[in-house]
Amino acid sequence: MNRLMITLVASLFAMSVGGVAIAADAAKMDSKSMMAKAEGDYKAAKAKAHGDAEAAEAQCKKLEGDAKKTCKKDAAAKEKAAKAEAKAAYDKAKADAKAMKKS
Repeated sequence: MNRLMITLVASLFAMSVGGVAIAADAAKMDSKSMMAKAEGDYKAAKAKAHGDAEAAEAQCKKLEGDAKKTCKKDAAAKEKAAKAEAKAAYDKAKADAKAMKKS
């Protein structure tokens, strides 16, 4: 397994743990506060993914040639995976809130 794949799997696992935390907290809230928390968590996760990508790209500047290109691609892939996982957790929380509202 190449380094990019390992990094993506690790990123997805880390973000999925965050999604579990959102779902666990959901049982303690009403639908309105659940949506507010989910939205805040989503914005924070996107900002963290962006900040992590910027930090990784700053490290890439020290490299040259193919290593630099690979580093930048890895940073972009990590950011994309983190944002996708954050979006999935947010969408699940929205669906949970909608279901809670109906019941």
